[in-house]
Formats: sequence, C-alpha cells, structure tokens
Amino acid sequence: MSTQIILRVLAQRHRLRQRDRWTRWQLEEYQGRALRLLREHAFERSPFYRHFHKGFTDRSLKNLPVLTKEMVMEHFDELVTDRAIRLADVEAHLATLSGGDELFNGRDRVASTSGSTGRRGLFLWDPDEWATVLTSYNRSFDWAGVGAGLTHRTRMAVVSSTTPWHQSARVGASVHSPWVPTLRLDSGDSLESIVERLNAFQPKVLVAYASMAHLLAEAQLAGRLHIAPGFVFASSEIFTEQARRRVEEAWDEKPFEVYAATEPAGIASGCEQHKGMHLFEDLVVTEVVDENNKPVPPGVYSAKVLVTVLFSRTMPLIRYEMSDSVRLAASPHCPCGRPFALIDGIQGREEDVL
Repeated sequence: MSTQIILRVLAQRHRLRQRDRWTRWQLEEYQGRALRLLREHAFERSPFYRHFHKGFTDRSLKNLPVLTKEMVMEHFDELVTDRAIRLADVEAHLATLSGGDELFNGRDRVASTSGSTGRRGLFLWDPDEWATVLTSYNRSFDWAGVGAGLTHRTRMAVVSSTTPWHQSARVGASVHSPWVPTLRLDSGDSLESIVERLNAFQPKVLVAYASMAHLLAEAQLAGRLHIAPGFVFASSEIFTEQARRRVEEAWDEKPFEVYAATEPAGIASGCEQHKGMHLFEDLVVTEVVDENNKPVPPGVYSAKVLVTVLFSRTMPLIRYEMSDSVRLAASPHCPCGRPFALIDGIQGREEDVL
C-alpha cells in the first residue's frame, strides 16, 4: 500500500470512528450538508446532471429522478465531472488490468460490474474517493473488533474474486501490506484447492462470499478443513439462516454480515451486537423503496434500493437504482449506541456481487 493511500485511509478512518459516536441529530445534519455539496458539485460540473436535474434544484432528494446503470453508461462522458475522461479510454484501460494497483491517467482506479443483469457498468474513483472506498470496507473490521496494524499482524484469507477488473480485486491490490498477510483465493477455484490452501495458511480472519462461507463451514464440520478463525465475514450474497447457523457451529463464532456493491462500495455492516446491519448513512444514503420508488415501512422487504453516494465526485451517483430487496429493522435502535439505521434482511440480490 502506498504511503499516500495509507495517510488518506488513516485520516478517513479517524473521521469515521468519530461519527460512530455521533447522535442521530448530528448524523442527519452532516448527511444534509454532504448531500447539498454533492448535488451542487454534480450540477456545476456534470453536463448530464445539469440536464437531468434541471428544474429540480430546489426539490428534496426523494423528488429527484432515478438514475439507472443503463443511463450511466449511455451518458458516461457527460456524467463524469472531469471533462478529459472518455468512456473509450476507460474501457481500453480496463482491458490492460493484470491484478496490480494500476491507475487510469496516473490517478484514478477503475472497476467494472460483470453485466449479469444487462449491460456492464464501469466506475472510477479519484484518490480521495478510493481512500473512502477502502475505509468503508475496513469499517466492518473495526466494528467487529479485528485488531490489525503496525503492532499487530493479522493473517487474513479472502475468498471472493481475483478477476482484475472486479472491485474486490482492485481493493486487494491497493491494500496489499506485510502488516496484514493476506491470502486471496478465487471463489471459482475448486473447493478442494481452496480448502488445501486455507489449511496451509491458517487465517485468523476469514472473509468470503456468503455461499462460500457456507461451503467452507460444511468442509470444517466434515473434517476436511482445519482452521480456527476468530472472525468470519460473509459478504455480497444472501446469507441464509441455515448458512449462518452452520458457520457458527463450525467455528463457534457468530459471523459478521457485510452488504456492499461495486457502485457505492460498503453500504452496511453488522456490529458486535449482531442485531442486523447498520447502514453507512454518513457515506451512502440508502432509500428502501417499492416499485414506484416510494419508501416502504420497517419490517417490509423493498422492491429495490436507491443509493446516493455522498462522497462521489468523479462520477456522482444520486438516486442510483439497485435491484436489491432489503428490509429495515422494525426496531432502529442497537445496544451498541451507533446512530446508524439498521437493516435486518436481504432476500433478493440481482446486482453483481463483490
């Protein structure tokens, strides 16, 4: 990890830890201010948003038009706020990725969705935005109590995607550090190979797609896998109750669930209380809505979510539509005292997993 990235991540990590101690009023005040700055930036610097939000500048967020991935890609050159960025150049850069921490135009990181729900989406982040992406994932570890740093090395295994253009691979290339020895395995490899390498590595932290966490728990219970992680994180896919029980049975540890996607990065994560997942409301405004983009009440699954990424500047994402079906918790309060709202279920995911 470069010195510049380390310094940016440390600074942002400090800010996020302070926000964990905010009151709900402080969070909402910050959210309103950050949203106003985002909208002003997008309207001023993006030709697309000057047209898309024309006549809406005095409207609240819930009254703005909805942005889709198809619209993002169709109007890519007009949507980005750097007039020198062109979609053709970004696509050419994406084709050259080989798994390192390559930069587009010497500055930005680029990742792509696979296009499993239609046309693939390309997204990019400047250095400050990328530091926030990295910190959003690190927040899950902080909340779980994982200790890692210059004085405490933590062996971590990540079973996700090693495809170079995938965001998880891009994050892995950026955070490579001797202080957190990390084994990165592709979930597409054979289970036998994954089990063999995990046995040899003996991680103290295991991060995996939810379905893979379930398979690894079954392998542990069957006596093929022999690891003793102190922390298990399940991400990106639906984490069934059966999978949750098997993980806890295999390692005698309650797993932590992480909700993330390529476009906004980290969206929500569980904490030490295991009462659901806290939305990262200081980073992403997540609207839980029905088919007509109207809010659904707590305890009811949504038809989709609309995300507004408060830190996005290179590619502003305001009311960006994702097809995930999630449920706000009936009780918004968590004993941990953090001010962020809770979701307690994800029952449908059509978007690309991380």
